[in-house]
Amino acid sequence: MKKSNFWSGLFFVLLGLAFLLAGLLWETRLSSLSVGFGAGMLSSGLVQLVRYRKWSRPENREAYRQRLEEEQIELRDERKAMLRDRSGRYAWLLGLALCAASIVAFGVLGALELVENARMMILFLAAYFIVQYGAGVFFYRRLEKKY
Repeated sequence: MKKSNFWSGLFFVLLGLAFLLAGLLWETRLSSLSVGFGAGMLSSGLVQLVRYRKWSRPENREAYRQRLEEEQIELRDERKAMLRDRSGRYAWLLGLALCAASIVAFGVLGALELVENARMMILFLAAYFIVQYGAGVFFYRRLEKKY
């Protein structure tokens, strides 16, 4: 296993500890977020360090090499690449449909005065919708020119 995995795991552990201590020692409005970020970084860093220790042992090196080889074969499989692309497109279309439905729902809830600041939510969702659609068109055209 690469040494960079060890260093990035150690970095996340240290950064997680810093966020965790900051959240626990200083009482601010962001303390709960700091504790959450710290716990998340600390746990992911520890998992990364444990994986590094497991796969860098001499008795596990051959199994790790085989695992990497199988992973490379899976990533280069054309059928699976096509399925990943298609599933990504379906997820993108579903996200656009849900965003449009949310705009309508917040418009109705705002008109009925059941939700405060519905206008801000509608504007945010509309901007998100436009950015998502624009990004999809942009990346498609760019990839079409490239390939």
